[in-house]
Amino acid sequence: MTEFTSHTLHLFITSLVSLWVIVDPPGNILAYLTLSAGLSSEEARTLARRACLFSFVVLTAFIVAGRLVLAFFGITLPAFQIAGGLILFRIAFDMLEARGHFNRLDTSSSLVAEDYRDVALVPLAVPLLSGPGAISTVLVLTSRSRNLLEDGLILLALALVMLSTYAAFRFAEPLLGLLKDTGIRLLTRLMGLILAALAVQFVLDGLKAALAQFPQ
Repeated sequence: MTEFTSHTLHLFITSLVSLWVIVDPPGNILAYLTLSAGLSSEEARTLARRACLFSFVVLTAFIVAGRLVLAFFGITLPAFQIAGGLILFRIAFDMLEARGHFNRLDTSSSLVAEDYRDVALVPLAVPLLSGPGAISTVLVLTSRSRNLLEDGLILLALALVMLSTYAAFRFAEPLLGLLKDTGIRLLTRLMGLILAALAVQFVLDGLKAALAQFPQ
């Protein structure tokens, strides 16, 4: 396997894993069920489909314009890799501790569909599926991409994650019965551990790239 193929494959796998972990389809089942309560089966499916589509559009915009955003603010790619890694590590720590947004029981109990004009957009798409953590992840991934092919693979990974999210919402009730609250908490902590490791790797890669810019 050539270095180009190895890097491309590694980026795709990293994108798929990190996006799936940060979007957290199983963990958002409780919020989806709360917001879709009282809807017919068709309306609930439409809600899930629109939420995933909105999230895909939001994150795709950052994949397409990620480098432009960084260039506009004069931020180097290594600097953003380090900063993004630190942000994701903070999120991973919250997942491990089941705090804030990642305390799924508290999150779902505080959501009331009537409080929002379009629950598919807010709060399902933003911030539950495509919040600051997901946006930071996308920007870090695009900072590691070297060409349009690798940008396309990040986009493919995002599409697969959103399809899995739709599937999780589509079969939310049987999945919740299978996982139960304890299972969701355990899964969230396991994904937090994976995200913490990925975040540290992002920081190390950023430091390596930054140090390489200095003369020996």
